[in-house]
Amino acid sequence: MLGQGSDFRKAAFGIFSLSAVMVSILPVAAAQDTLASALKQKFRITEINMQGVAANPGTVLTIEADGINAEPYPTMITFENPVIDGQVKQRSKGLGFLKSPNLQILQPGQKVYITKINEDTQGKEDALKVTILTSDAILATFTNGTYGGQYQAAKRYSTTLAFKEPKGSLEQMSVEDASKMIEAVLSVNPADQVRARDAGVVARSCEPHCAVSATTGETVGGANAPQSGTPTVALGQTTDQVAAALGAPNQIIDLGSKKIYKYPDMKVIFIDGKVSDVQ
Repeated sequence: MLGQGSDFRKAAFGIFSLSAVMVSILPVAAAQDTLASALKQKFRITEINMQGVAANPGTVLTIEADGINAEPYPTMITFENPVIDGQVKQRSKGLGFLKSPNLQILQPGQKVYITKINEDTQGKEDALKVTILTSDAILATFTNGTYGGQYQAAKRYSTTLAFKEPKGSLEQMSVEDASKMIEAVLSVNPADQVRARDAGVVARSCEPHCAVSATTGETVGGANAPQSGTPTVALGQTTDQVAAALGAPNQIIDLGSKKIYKYPDMKVIFIDGKVSDVQ
């Protein structure tokens, strides 16, 4: 009986200790959530659907800093860009072999959306992480690493900016100071917000078969994209248009509304008869 009572007291003490730890953690988590929530109210988050369409466009921001590396959206791996004292630092050279061959360095003046804001306080220093997505798609030439072939497609680019701060800084940081930190790299122009809202209806009716610039209203990609000497596959093209550009596929995988055309140097994926992705 004595042993059972001792075990009971140990179990009870363990539960009490766990509860105390949880109580001590909650205020910090709540403070972080308050900062993130406030920033999401100021910089309205853009909602992106599975096709990469800006289903609910948020705040448009302008890149002010050099050296931001971004990958085509969507991507399996997104590498962060450290930001220290308003300067974007180059990523570790040791990770260079992992980067996408289709990486783009975003330029000052380019427009982006914010798709996520969160805090990371688990490391040796705090990091306020802001994930961005280019509001305008880029008609870029891609290289298939396996076969060496090339194709063109309109793609948006995404990356995460990790604003590095001393340990414990985020817990004490005000929304105003956090906003200034972000705006040193991503500025807000009120006129862009008006143009983005005006273009929103057009964009949603066009994508994902093409992309409409959030600030100019111009269309990038799609069935009417400019043709060049290089065979071009663009989002929104039909199976006939792709076959006319690339020839008959080596294999067709028919999955109902989804079809995959296999070529020696790429795979073209169709949804409801139109190009949705190229791999």
